[in-house]
Amino acid sequence: MHRTKRHAKRPWGFLALSLCLFNSTVASATPQRPDPPSSSMASSSLTVEVSVRVNTGGLLESGATVRLRSLGMTFEQTQLTRDAGTATFQNIPPGDYEVEVEALQYKPAKERVDVSGPSSTYRMFVYLEPEGEPSSIASGSGTSDPILTPKLQSLIDKGLEKMRKKQYEVAEEAFAKAAKLSPGNADVAYLWGMAFFGLQKNDEAKQKFERAISLRPTHARALVALGELQLGSGDGAGAAKNLEKAFQVNGADWKTHYLLAHAYVKTKEYAKAEEHAARASELAKERGATARLLLGKIQIAEGKKAEGKRTLEDLQRSFPGEPAAKSASAQLDALRKAEAEAASAREVSEKPNANTSVAGPAIEVSPAIEERTWAPPDVDSKEYVVAQGIPCNEDELLAKAQRRMKQQLDNFEKFTATEHIEHTPIDGHGIRGTSKTKDFSYLVFVRHVSKDLTYLDEARDGGRNLENFPTQLATTGLVSMGVALMDKHYQSDFEYKCEGLGQWRGQPAWQIHWVQRQDKQSQIMIWRNNQGYYPIALRGRAWLAANTYDLLHLEMDLRDAVKELQLTREHLTVDYGAVKFEKGSKELWLPWYAEMFLELRGKRYCHKHTLTNYFLFSVESNHKVEPPKQPAPVPEQR
Repeated sequence: MHRTKRHAKRPWGFLALSLCLFNSTVASATPQRPDPPSSSMASSSLTVEVSVRVNTGGLLESGATVRLRSLGMTFEQTQLTRDAGTATFQNIPPGDYEVEVEALQYKPAKERVDVSGPSSTYRMFVYLEPEGEPSSIASGSGTSDPILTPKLQSLIDKGLEKMRKKQYEVAEEAFAKAAKLSPGNADVAYLWGMAFFGLQKNDEAKQKFERAISLRPTHARALVALGELQLGSGDGAGAAKNLEKAFQVNGADWKTHYLLAHAYVKTKEYAKAEEHAARASELAKERGATARLLLGKIQIAEGKKAEGKRTLEDLQRSFPGEPAAKSASAQLDALRKAEAEAASAREVSEKPNANTSVAGPAIEVSPAIEERTWAPPDVDSKEYVVAQGIPCNEDELLAKAQRRMKQQLDNFEKFTATEHIEHTPIDGHGIRGTSKTKDFSYLVFVRHVSKDLTYLDEARDGGRNLENFPTQLATTGLVSMGVALMDKHYQSDFEYKCEGLGQWRGQPAWQIHWVQRQDKQSQIMIWRNNQGYYPIALRGRAWLAANTYDLLHLEMDLRDAVKELQLTREHLTVDYGAVKFEKGSKELWLPWYAEMFLELRGKRYCHKHTLTNYFLFSVESNHKVEPPKQPAPVPEQR
């Protein structure tokens, strides 16, 4: 039975958002440190298959040495990978293991894995990075960028403000000063490059983008920006390489696919160009006129005249008022004229030439796409690379994630953290206003009600009083959100689909898409005001660590706009990471960072939460956790 907490009514206009207002329920948990296996358990041995892959998810063509070592007993075996880059270990007792992988021309890799469960075969994945390539695999404690000092943050904010006003010279000066303060900061190098790009100093911009990538090989915005510069200079092959890498590490929205289509046109790889242009058109949806025009031109250039004509005619019908529709009309007129002239020439020719053909339209490189973005792409307007040929079952993955979560929660009674909240208004041009901030002590109580039921009860010092928040918007439930989405008690509320084996922060991760069912009312997000409670239907994507099934990342959007609240957009991302004890090997995966973008009653906001200084209380005794060696991974500024 769910319980709700009632609060005093507030004047209309003061909205309080409660994520997971209903207390999350978690079924009975298996202890994290089970008793030593009995003789009957030891006899039920398992088969462990270790699939070794390159960091893009593809198969490792060369052989690798795989060592499996037990962490709780005297056991160690070594195998070589065979077919499909897999090493197989048989007759393995259940327990905790460490897997080490070595291969020529690749960096050694190490993974820890809990081998257990109802299945007789346990399959795990290890990604290898080439030697000599800067590491793109982030550790569990964060990224390698330096911490932002107040002075550095002030310079970055000044530069961003001037960039939005197109005062690029002043912005370049601000970022140059920021780079002196923090020469190893990839984001600063990228922003400096964007200032030079605005000044049309492409050589300087290119150097800064390359610098950002050298500092952080997975810097998606720098990869896209460099690819766009290369495309403009005629280097289609270089552009395709960087854009494909950006797609690999951070997914692709319609613009990335659009640029990739242009890059492959430059290299005359029309099949690839058509594929990316088609995806750009689909992901852009109502903004897809330009991408559809490019698709039609590519199809005609390939010799698929009928398909190209249908694409351009569909563009005219779907986007009658767009400039691209006029260009499509001109292309169709030119094509019909050329076909008529060719037919006339064949009629008067004494010897018809069977090779007579109509030339396709010239495909020029489009200029940089000017687009004012105030929020990240919708979860359904972006896609990610997944490894080919690896099947997955969403029910099986959810069961393993639930089991993993129970193992952890059963060992703790409460945990606290320092929560930093930052609220920033955004105007109609995407320009951010002055931020308001506040720090809280954040507490989560793990209520072990019975063997089969656990509640997560979240609170702050200051409670839910809106006067204690930076603005008239209070959010709670970041911890419960991840628990609820993976909880079997809520599983029937959603439709889940495993999209495949992808990656998050450089490690293999199962990618699951989910959406609130139409016949179920939302229980995991509730908005409330003095008029009542409003269940909010969501859709999104989750990333689960492929070997441990820990929740790594969540992204979500509204399934439908909420007319009663005039809530037209809500995009929420949550990054999770491991929090470890100073002593022992116990850990708990908790939110590090959350970012919410809202469009509410015609106004736009960005709402950020950063959680640090975790202090965990176990069931047996109290322990202070070891602070992360590096700050929590903060999403790249868009």
